[in-house]
Amino acid sequence: MIDSILFDNWNTLVQAPGLMRDGASVEIFQRSLRGQGLDYDCDRFIGAYRGIARRQVAEAEANGWTEIDYILRLLLTLEELGVKEPRRSRLAIRAWDDYLAEWPKQTSFFPETSALLEHLQGKYKLGIVTNFMDGPTARRVFDDLGYEAIFDSLVVSAEIGYQKPAPILFQRALEELGSKPENTIMVGDTYEADVVGAHRAGMRGVLIDLYGAPPEQLRDSDAVIKSIGGFPRALDGLA
Repeated sequence: MIDSILFDNWNTLVQAPGLMRDGASVEIFQRSLRGQGLDYDCDRFIGAYRGIARRQVAEAEANGWTEIDYILRLLLTLEELGVKEPRRSRLAIRAWDDYLAEWPKQTSFFPETSALLEHLQGKYKLGIVTNFMDGPTARRVFDDLGYEAIFDSLVVSAEIGYQKPAPILFQRALEELGSKPENTIMVGDTYEADVVGAHRAGMRGVLIDLYGAPPEQLRDSDAVIKSIGGFPRALDGLA
């Protein structure tokens, strides 16, 4: 019997389209750096940043999906541009803070979310398991959206030190909910993080197919929906 439901957050329950699109973070970093008076080649910055990002992601996966140090990514990028300390650290920290400040401003519920959560609350134990790079910023968003009154567990990757699909995040949520994996469903928009991660933890996984997932991912998900508004029907099917 299903008694617990876990949700991813961004692009599942909430949206921040100006921040979730490809290249948005780099644009904000560059705007901040220019505002701080740094003169540099934009194309060189982007090339260095993306190369370092690829290396960090590969290392994180090899280490069991450890959380990524994003300030280090900026520091290494600025180092490749020849920026010296202590200015390098000041620039990186300010750019990172400017980027994080946008998340509470730009995050809002999808139109279907409030009614869905109202429908589920009291019938199921509810939790959030999200990959997000800064705990305090995630908690500020949660506070703005009233999550403490809705959810019984709020798990943020930056606070754990690992990202989904690492099992530890799902296990933490189960512990906080007092739930068993076989009675729990995970819902999210990223196949590897949300469906594969849920399966590894012994749960079922519902994929929100925002991006046109390949057939094998659709097949291996326990249910597939196009938006969070389709979840009640999927839940009925799984139950």
